[in-house]
Amino acid sequence: MRILHVDTQRGFRGGEQQLLWLAVGLKNRGIETAVACIEDELYSRCLENGIKTIKLSRNRLKNILEVARIGKNFDIIHAHASHAHTICAFSKVHNKKPLIYTRRVDYKPKKDPITKFKYRNTDKIACVARYVCEVLRHTIGIEEFEVIHSATNPLLEESVDLEKVESIKGQFKHSTIIGTATALTEQKNIPNLISAAEIILRKRKDIVFLVLGEGHLREKLEGLVKRKGLENRFRFMGFKKDIENYIKAFDLFVLPSDYEGLSGAVLNAMLLKVPVVSTDAGGLSEAVFNRETGILVERNRPEDLAEAIEIVLDDRDLGEKIIENAYKLVKENFSVDKMVEKYVELYEQLMEVKR
Repeated sequence: MRILHVDTQRGFRGGEQQLLWLAVGLKNRGIETAVACIEDELYSRCLENGIKTIKLSRNRLKNILEVARIGKNFDIIHAHASHAHTICAFSKVHNKKPLIYTRRVDYKPKKDPITKFKYRNTDKIACVARYVCEVLRHTIGIEEFEVIHSATNPLLEESVDLEKVESIKGQFKHSTIIGTATALTEQKNIPNLISAAEIILRKRKDIVFLVLGEGHLREKLEGLVKRKGLENRFRFMGFKKDIENYIKAFDLFVLPSDYEGLSGAVLNAMLLKVPVVSTDAGGLSEAVFNRETGILVERNRPEDLAEAIEIVLDDRDLGEKIIENAYKLVKENFSVDKMVEKYVELYEQLMEVKR
């Protein structure tokens, strides 16, 4: 069985991490695996992990032609983002290979001819949460989906460098660290967290807010923080390759998103025994059970977000209960091994149909 994964996203976000873990898992099972992507962080990390890489360009037409050509050497094509889905659907006209698309976001797809074409020409759709499936069901009208949750890697615990964690904490002595790890894009709604921070910092001066990640809104968000006079207590840390050390240094992880599939960053925080406060965006309610594995609040309500943060900070017993329940949930239900096995089953189904 030969699988070609396609992802044309820039940077290295949650979807790219999930793809990398899947590719490594397949390789370790002896399944021939290659990743077609642009020359960026995902490309470098695939090379580091011994995954065959195929370089794509930033031109959609060239990529369609390239995947059409190289796709003939594989049994299944697996698209991992919307643009990659478009490329793979059009290239399928020539390579004639079964196509899988993993949908990781919960916003409604467009209803234009290209969207209809690519979904019509997709053999299997895997959603990272049941909520994502429901969005597609009501917008695209497709009834058959596979739910394959995003995962977190148990090895993440082992990769934590406790000296680095203490060093990070040492940069913010005598401060409680509240953090998030996410792309700086509209759907992640960092202004929601900034407004919640403003509410909290009126009452408490012993807190610092850290945001890990990059995106096109960084300059705008930094300007918003400065206008509110929060720049000494709300900091943008940029992209961190050793993100596990920073998350482990957090006293609380907060996800303020308006749209999500199922956040890998939230799962990572749970695995690293950091309590989570999250909005109820997308499939997050499938992992964050209110007052059991985290605190869940409505989207875009900074007052509620601020209140939830303070509840966890002030109620140590609740925080400990959340940490232990979340850790157990992730270990039992959101492992990379389970995710890989479910994709292998999906590939085998397609291979049977092909025969």
